[in-house]
Amino acid sequence: MQERNTHVPLGGNPAEYFIPAKTAPPPVEQKFRAMVEFTSDWIWEVDPDGRYTFSNKVVADILGYRPEEILGRTPFDFMPSAEAKHIQRVFGDLAAARKPFSGLENINLHRSGRQVVLETSGVPIFDEKGEFRGFRGIDRDVTARKELEEGLKKKIKRTALEVAAQQSNLQQEITIRKHIHAELTQSENQFRSLVETLNEGIGIVDAEGGLTYVNAKFSEMLGCTRSEMLGKKISDFTDARNRRLIRKQLAMRQRGIERPYEIQFNTKDGGTITTIVSPRAMLDVNGRFQGSFAVITDISAMKTAEKVLRRREHQLREKTLRMEEMNTALEVLLRKREQDKALIQKRILSNVRRLVLPYLDSLAETRLNERQRSLVGIMKSNIGEVMSPFIERLSADPIDLTQTELEVASLVRLGKSTQQIAAALNISYKTAETHRWRIRKKLGLTHKKANLATALRRIQNPV
Repeated sequence: MQERNTHVPLGGNPAEYFIPAKTAPPPVEQKFRAMVEFTSDWIWEVDPDGRYTFSNKVVADILGYRPEEILGRTPFDFMPSAEAKHIQRVFGDLAAARKPFSGLENINLHRSGRQVVLETSGVPIFDEKGEFRGFRGIDRDVTARKELEEGLKKKIKRTALEVAAQQSNLQQEITIRKHIHAELTQSENQFRSLVETLNEGIGIVDAEGGLTYVNAKFSEMLGCTRSEMLGKKISDFTDARNRRLIRKQLAMRQRGIERPYEIQFNTKDGGTITTIVSPRAMLDVNGRFQGSFAVITDISAMKTAEKVLRRREHQLREKTLRMEEMNTALEVLLRKREQDKALIQKRILSNVRRLVLPYLDSLAETRLNERQRSLVGIMKSNIGEVMSPFIERLSADPIDLTQTELEVASLVRLGKSTQQIAAALNISYKTAETHRWRIRKKLGLTHKKANLATALRRIQNPV
């Protein structure tokens, strides 16, 4: 098992972390120690059995435990049971492969009992003989980011028809960095390996804003080599507006104000990236401002997603407006159709009364035999039915009368006897009686004493 590192007692002076009692570490090693101590993430080491052999003080900010309280324990001791089983399987595969890993999300329990979501990255450690000695890595508290992501997903799902109205709620994905007072008593190569494996950009500037250190990730983000960046002002990689912002932020750091902020950098190929910078002021033993340390997170993809969502919102609003206009036009057409329909009905009724009924009345006053008078009566009755809802109601009713039964029903409603119906329709008396019986049956009157003519009149005038 790897020999346990010694730590400066909690609450000590940060300046003393770099100057042990006997021999001061080399300046380069001091720089990397300072970078680790001024980062806001939990830095740790575990042995081949997965037990913590080192932890910086940030674990107290993230999980509520002092470093000495977690030494000798495993990461799974701080997870819910189901999560621990899942992560043990995942980490078992990683440990077997002995390869670097990053972005492993896992749920931990804070000392207070609340859940904390961590994003874990690590690299394997080998001794000078090439033997596997465990893992060295970093944990970042991404609870706020995960809550924000879940909130955004629910909000987008809830408001699918009003997408863009909610998109302004996309907040900067950021975790407030906690000040770190712990010290890693390890070699320069250990510190360099740790910083260079981070999946976030890291930069250090002096009091005038000159870059004194950038890690591989930061140089990759800008598409520049380290030699192209070191010694230059951080503002050399921004436009005029962002240069003003950098000057303002450096002034705030000198006053002890440390808040994450958004800034755009120019890349070597002529493009730009949008980032969140989480800064920490660097002070000497007398508290004088010496420069600033920062973690830089690329949020360009999130910004692109915001633009896409806003564009979709605009498209949805335009479609909704067009639909409303079409609905208005359709309502106008439907009202016009109903008005035309009513006008046509009035004209038909007027023409029938004016052009047909007077001639039928005149024909009825001429010499006609019984059959002719009956036929004239049927014609007048049928025309009346055209002008009344009787036939329509009788035909639409689920009693399913035949054409002959409809004719018989019209005559019965007018009070004609069976003999008169037979003569008018040129059928036998028995046939007329049969039709009357079938009509009664279809109307459900076979076992009732109800009058058929009265029942048929009620169909015409139900009220």
